[in-house]
Amino acid sequence: MDLKAQEPLRLLGVRTDDGQRVQLRAQGPAAAQADGLTTGMRVELAGLWMHPEATPGLPKPQPYFMAGSIKASGGAAGAAPQPTVTRQQGSGAVAAAAGGGVKAIVIPIAGVASPGVACPGTTLPLTTVAAVKRAVFEESNPRGVTVGSTLNKCSYGITKLTSSSSFVAPLLNLPCNSTNNGVNWTFSKCDFDDFNGYAEAADEALRQRGVNLDAYKHRVYLLPPSQCGFVGLGYIGCDGSFDCRVWIGADVWATPAAIVHEIGHNLFLAHAGAVTSAGVFDDYADISGTMGYCCSDRCPNTPHAWQLGWVTMQQIDGTTIKPGQTLTFSVSSQAVSRQAGLRITLGNSSDPLFVGYRTKAGGDAAAPVDIAGLLSSITPGRLHLYTAAIANTFDPQPTDWKGSLGTLGSSWAHPTAGIVVRLKSINRTAAVVTLCRKAGPETPASCRAGLDNDCNGLAGDKDPACLKLRLLGRVRRRP
Repeated sequence: MDLKAQEPLRLLGVRTDDGQRVQLRAQGPAAAQADGLTTGMRVELAGLWMHPEATPGLPKPQPYFMAGSIKASGGAAGAAPQPTVTRQQGSGAVAAAAGGGVKAIVIPIAGVASPGVACPGTTLPLTTVAAVKRAVFEESNPRGVTVGSTLNKCSYGITKLTSSSSFVAPLLNLPCNSTNNGVNWTFSKCDFDDFNGYAEAADEALRQRGVNLDAYKHRVYLLPPSQCGFVGLGYIGCDGSFDCRVWIGADVWATPAAIVHEIGHNLFLAHAGAVTSAGVFDDYADISGTMGYCCSDRCPNTPHAWQLGWVTMQQIDGTTIKPGQTLTFSVSSQAVSRQAGLRITLGNSSDPLFVGYRTKAGGDAAAPVDIAGLLSSITPGRLHLYTAAIANTFDPQPTDWKGSLGTLGSSWAHPTAGIVVRLKSINRTAAVVTLCRKAGPETPASCRAGLDNDCNGLAGDKDPACLKLRLLGRVRRRP
């Protein structure tokens, strides 16, 4: 689950056999074991129930379970892609996590003490239900950016959210506090039991109105201004035994990018991060994808689009590229072709390298110009480089944005694998790039063979190093 776009935090919850949802925390060996958990797994826990002390003037907090060890089984599983050594279009795309459509019910919530009077700790909603519909459905806002248009365009129609299969419910007025499934909740604070309680109460109210919740796999709860100051939360993955819950903060009810981000978690996407200028990895620092910072309108980054099955990639085994060898590839814009991107396996325990080209078109048409290197006001687009350990559709691994190239001749070198990516040409539909594996400084042999040992993009007499060797008499030209 997300908490804030500026403050990454993962929350864990379990549902007991009797239907109660309980917050789970982990310490010791369980902390590492918890990293591999996804929604739908069955877990066996060993630990203690914790009963936090109450703060004077606030409702008593609910207990939570502190796990010392976690044994997990089941959950969704996907076949790993099969990379092939090829310069042609590969077939390693994984199956779409949401092929056919996202069936969602969007549930606006208010906490009211009496008609027109908000509960203590909250105020009435800032956004109308009509505005929510315009943000969610492409049919209600055909010229604007919506949740539906983003999913549809970014996926080439593979994953749709439409008004025929999804629903924005009328505003639900909930009491200031109540109990559901034996768990107390209130709008006076925002613990796990509270926002989970809002969801339980909203579900109950909708069922009483005759709404068939089972028709909607994804449930998006829009929270009023309250103690819950987060942008959004969402279950990371969910399978047939779980409803996919998403909570959206009061300020972004009508912000498509916020809802797309949280639904992305439901579809097993982790965050899109990068290393900051301070040298620290920030879970959200990759602004080139929807799973980064909120709330610019754009498609998922290249590795996430591949994880979802929205694009296919040229699969390359980087370890088989001979030292000093240069290979040339054409990379289509992710916005104009499903056959977009390179995935390069590097070996040496390095995560695969993803290369993607992004232009201001399709699902990225509304993306801001020159925002963190996503697009450029000077060049038609930018080439982006990422590493990610994603193995299959159901593998919520974070992506790590390494940088982008927009100037012809510019390059990026992998710090350990010796692979150098260089941008040779770009237009509005594709970029031409080269891959080269470093072999060290130029030698008489490499110069005679026309290799590029130092991967500077030059070979033979075009490389100053080779020219210097020849002038020193150490290299003889071929007859």
